Amino acid sequence: MIFYLIIVAALMAWAGMLVWRWKAVRDFAPTVLEAKKRDGELPDSISEDLFSDLYVRSEGPRAQTYIFICAALIGFLLGPFVAGFNAVWNMFWLMSGRSPVFETGTLVHTFVVFLAFMGVTIALLAVAMRRYYALTPPNLRQVVRDLGGAVR
Repeated sequence: MIFYLIIVAALMAWAGMLVWRWKAVRDFAPTVLEAKKRDGELPDSISEDLFSDLYVRSEGPRAQTYIFICAALIGFLLGPFVAGFNAVWNMFWLMSGRSPVFETGTLVHTFVVFLAFMGVTIALLAVAMRRYYALTPPNLRQVVRDLGGAVR
């Protein structure tokens, strides 16, 4: 039980750090806008709200957020996954004649649990990375170009 509390505390600290990083990016956007206007890369007509939204979308810690979500899901779903896997394993073990080689807790069982969980983890990461790259926002250079400024 204490182990799970430590994991939850670590995940909460990680989430807090991510919230702080998203806030820091949003707070830094007006400074970047002023610098881009001063350098002549952006016209003076660009509003702070528009630029802030685009800046946060392009420079925010998206990758770290995806990694955090995957880690939290994997951490919280490990127990239910193993419980469900063991229930299915026991059902097949009972139907197959209760061979001692395939009893719950043997090396074969533990190895198959490991392989199944790694497969689920890899599938989750594949879905997350597919979504991450499918929804990739423009980078700051493209944002400046699209807003009508000349990129140097």
